[in-house]
Amino acid sequence: MAKPNIVIGKVKYPMTQTVKMLEKIGKMWRKNARISLQKQGKVNTGALYNSMPITIGENQHAFYVDITPKVSYWEFVDKGVQGATKNIFPGQSLSPFKYGSGKGGRGLRGAIDKWVPQKGFQFSDKKTGQFMSYKTTAFLVSRAIWNRGLKPTFFLSGTLKRLKPKAMKWLGISLNKDLASAIKKSLTSNENIVAK
Repeated sequence: MAKPNIVIGKVKYPMTQTVKMLEKIGKMWRKNARISLQKQGKVNTGALYNSMPITIGENQHAFYVDITPKVSYWEFVDKGVQGATKNIFPGQSLSPFKYGSGKGGRGLRGAIDKWVPQKGFQFSDKKTGQFMSYKTTAFLVSRAIWNRGLKPTFFLSGTLKRLKPKAMKWLGISLNKDLASAIKKSLTSNENIVAK
């Protein structure tokens, strides 16, 4: 994607300071999102943890930095999923996703079937004291998640919310530097290079 520019009199001036700051903000956002995932025990295979590329660009309204994960289930981890029968976690009732409504996580049982043996996680039978099979444990975990839903982590949205006030201040300073530099170059330039 094209890097942000300032255009003065049809001449493009690169926004060097702003790009550097957007990269810094993206790295900080990603680092904090990864720390949040680790603290909440949400790093298993590393697919989500390693799927946050930093993208910098501009649209018709603003310059932006984005680290949206490239795995399809990231929103379920961030926003949580409402349970089919009840919600027990803070912020869970605000999630747009709900089990039993077609808006929850798809393939829940298959994912749990893989997760249980990866973690070496097994329930024990109350009567015999023996460990249940991975298959039985996966069924019980899936049923509990289906009924109670998934707790939101806010690993992406929460870290952005906390970072945003500082980021806006830093971007304001960087934009001012780039604008001052572009105006100075425009005024002192002997040649006008018309942008193609």
